[in-house]
Amino acid sequence: MEHRNTYGKSIELVDTMIRRRVNIACLQETKWVGEKSREIGSTGFKLWYTGIDRKCNGVGIVVDNDYKDKVVEVKRMGDRLILVKLIIGDEKINILSAYAPQVGLSENIKHKFWDDMDGFMQSIPLDEKVFIGGDLNGHVGVSNDGFERVHGGFGYGNRNEEGESILEFSSAYDLVLANTSFRKRESHIITFSSGHNKSQIDFLLTRKIDRKLCRDCKVIPGEALTTQHKLVVLDIKLTQRKNMNKRVSEPTIKWWNLKHSKQVEFREKLLKENVWNLDLDANTLWLEISSCIRRVGSNILGISKGLGPPKKETWWWNEDVQRAIKTKRDMYRKIPKCQDEDAYNQYREARKQAKKVVSQAKTNFMEDLYTKLGNRDGEKYIYRLAKLRDKKKQDLSHVRCIKDENQNVLTREEDIKERWRSYFDSLFNDGQVDTIIDENPHQERNVDYTCNIRIVEVKEALKRMKIGKACGPDEIPIKVWKCLGEIGLTWLTKLFNKILKSKRMPMDWRRSTLVPIFKNKGDIQSCSNYWGIKLMSHTMKLWERIIDNRLRRETTISENQFGFMPGRSTMEAIFLVRRLLEKYREKKKRSSYGIRRFRKSI
Repeated sequence: MEHRNTYGKSIELVDTMIRRRVNIACLQETKWVGEKSREIGSTGFKLWYTGIDRKCNGVGIVVDNDYKDKVVEVKRMGDRLILVKLIIGDEKINILSAYAPQVGLSENIKHKFWDDMDGFMQSIPLDEKVFIGGDLNGHVGVSNDGFERVHGGFGYGNRNEEGESILEFSSAYDLVLANTSFRKRESHIITFSSGHNKSQIDFLLTRKIDRKLCRDCKVIPGEALTTQHKLVVLDIKLTQRKNMNKRVSEPTIKWWNLKHSKQVEFREKLLKENVWNLDLDANTLWLEISSCIRRVGSNILGISKGLGPPKKETWWWNEDVQRAIKTKRDMYRKIPKCQDEDAYNQYREARKQAKKVVSQAKTNFMEDLYTKLGNRDGEKYIYRLAKLRDKKKQDLSHVRCIKDENQNVLTREEDIKERWRSYFDSLFNDGQVDTIIDENPHQERNVDYTCNIRIVEVKEALKRMKIGKACGPDEIPIKVWKCLGEIGLTWLTKLFNKILKSKRMPMDWRRSTLVPIFKNKGDIQSCSNYWGIKLMSHTMKLWERIIDNRLRRETTISENQFGFMPGRSTMEAIFLVRRLLEKYREKKKRSSYGIRRFRKSI
């Protein structure tokens, strides 16, 4: 864990974190405005921050790619405090980044800061771990008199009033100052230097009971991210391995490669298979063709590793930029050794050159981006870019922990799965009774008058099916049937007629994958704030569309029906009601309307 002060150097910060093997960084005086989050380029690192004024204050926390998915909660308090909670194994770990008011500000501002710190600490249960990284703007001094329990005795300088506040706060919550607990040389203790002024005002704190987890804590003076504040690094050894909850890969067939020459090869290979003329029942027929399609697709298109798209290099962090940053860093390291004006001038020139190289790299990228947006696929790309950017700004892009019925947070994977199962079982089946259909042949009516499904119906329904949708458990997208042409239409027509006559659809179609989608409102750890989206077989959806078309031809739906109707969404109904009420209000006439809200639509 690392504390540092930075502004406008996100990629350089990530480079430093990677070289120094830092997983989590606490930032102060960021001067970023808003309560937001964003990913830093394509590095996989994520930044959470809060700020009000572009000229002062602001705090943030950066988490690397290994731990960012373990973040379960983010809290902000003004522009001086931000807390991120992670769950690593069975441990709940709270990371707090703090920026205390500097000397010279009013006592009211200082008291408010420490009151807010009290509020954060009191909200954290005693069985959870806490690590605080902050620019606390106080001198605790070399001596630990009166505060032996929290001060390790290896500080710097003389204690002042602000330092007393830090020590009193630490004593109240049984915290220990980690960077006063290890004997170090002076350069590894001083966290701030400006001219001839040196001090220790940046601190890393943790609970006294967790002091045994801290293996080392020191300042790294050789990094050129800032010229005054230095990096303070705390080494922690956790009992749980960081990759214990690593995401399980889900290999899939590369259906996105089904185009051009691959599509022709796939079609020719599949049509040579001896499955198209089989005369079997619907279930067996589907099992034969689906396994054949998956086998041919795997051989022709290949199978992905299931790890998602590869991470691309950061768009402007090229070799020229890296070379310029390295030169600046080398010049900075020479300053303490030389202690002359020439060394500082060389560093200043290298820093200016690095800024120019970064600016030029960004300009070149933006020109390429504008060229890409101006071509044929520019509209699709800009929507994809906006959607991706919005997703990256969310504090929690996905949730790792869920609350049970009693609002207790569940962390074990088995408990979370059982909670989702019980919730959706109650949602879908509560108060409903399974209906058993009596299949006595003597009670059947009008069976002989049912028209067979025609190939033109299948063709029309297939034309209206969209590609690029997530597949169901059978892993066969609708794109397969579109590329097979007439032979595929003929086979589908035969399958659908067998289902129609036997009144039995394939058993595979009864299986689906239920995916909870957050509604972007309310508590992200509450199951009731999620939509349950079922990923079903695309071929079954094609069958449903054919039946739906037949039903719509046989029935008459009122024009007042909104929702689940083409061209008449619920938004249009709301607009019409609003206009009607405005007209009544304009004429000063009384109007009445009734609203009925169903608990869920299933």
